[in-house]
Amino acid sequence: MVDMTQLKKILFLKSLPDEMVAKLGEIAETRECGEEEILFYQNNNLENFCMLAAGRVFLNTRAYSGEALTMDEVLPGHSFGVSALMDDDSVSSFTAICAEPSTIITLSSKKVIELCRRESELGYTVMRRAVKLLKFRQEMHTKQFLYSLAQHPDIREA
Repeated sequence: MVDMTQLKKILFLKSLPDEMVAKLGEIAETRECGEEEILFYQNNNLENFCMLAAGRVFLNTRAYSGEALTMDEVLPGHSFGVSALMDDDSVSSFTAICAEPSTIITLSSKKVIELCRRESELGYTVMRRAVKLLKFRQEMHTKQFLYSLAQHPDIREA
């Protein structure tokens, strides 16, 4: 169980009604993580939606060359692993690594999905926010991709 005061600092939950935050707080857990601790791996099942209370987390992916690329830096108050909310057996698009000692608030995907099935208004609200977050991330990564293309020497010459 996680205190509502701590949960209200998370942007994903900030403007939710207190009763919804309290219900999510009942199933939330806090996890202290060390620097370079891997929270989950790319292409593995994603069991938790994560919210960063303190610290910093990098979301990395592997290029075809095998090189690790940081696609996003998660700062306190922000969330990651949102695809865990979509299905019981969702797969991660990234590897999440703590860049420094961090405090992570987790919500088990199974427990959230079960709660959303019982509480339709909460379910609608949480899923709507999840879709907005996924859309934001998709747009951000598209902009990053287009910027990288524009900087590529072979493309700039064309």
